Amino acid sequence: MSIIGGIIRAMLETSSLNDVHSWAVSSVRGVRGLIVMPHNQKTPPRPEEPLELYEFEACPYCRKVRETMTELDLCYVSRVCAKGARKNRQIVEKRGGKRQFPYLVDPNTDTEMYESEEIITYLAEVYGKGRNVLGRVVAPANTAGAAVASLIRPRGRRVRRTFENRESPDEDLILYNIEASPYCRKVRERLNELNLDHVVKNVGKKSARRPRLVERGGTMMVPFLIDPNTGEQMYESDDIIAYLESTYGA
Repeated sequence: MSIIGGIIRAMLETSSLNDVHSWAVSSVRGVRGLIVMPHNQKTPPRPEEPLELYEFEACPYCRKVRETMTELDLCYVSRVCAKGARKNRQIVEKRGGKRQFPYLVDPNTDTEMYESEEIITYLAEVYGKGRNVLGRVVAPANTAGAAVASLIRPRGRRVRRTFENRESPDEDLILYNIEASPYCRKVRERLNELNLDHVVKNVGKKSARRPRLVERGGTMMVPFLIDPNTGEQMYESDDIIAYLESTYGA
């Protein structure tokens, strides 16, 4: 099985197959994490201090929260908690009492919490127009769909063994992102595997942050990575992954 698994993994590393595989997840999730809600298009929330989300890419509960972050046009710091990310996992256990994800920290309201549904409700009430009844009713179906997506593509669930105790760069990398984008997903997975915390700047459809991305990069396209440690800025998921590997994967 290990040989077969290695062959499958090597095949999926091929750019075109990897893209198709990632697109499959986006198809399962539909428009989740794609479009900013109308209220937040008009009054985009801009908290004074960045929210922190302790999470990992393959977790279906984390996926639901990340989708909500795009829909609310919220930025956040992703604290990688994939299996093997010892430092962040220990932080969550120390702060909340257990190793469970996602775990949200909002320094603007001195709020810290577990449970994806509670986090989604909190974010909608504090940074949106509130959560409607339909959102609560379909929550079980939403969770089931997120779980199917994780079964289809369980990447980003574990840090590479050589990076379990890695020291973070001086400054967090910045990723302009749309949660539903299959290309952004590929980059987020690699950031998880390399145990690299990063700032997520969501630019979903109708986001008020989109002009800023065009100003910085020259066009409206995601993913867009900024590495303040080296001054590098780039589009194209495969180029970004190659850069991450050469800079942080050695």
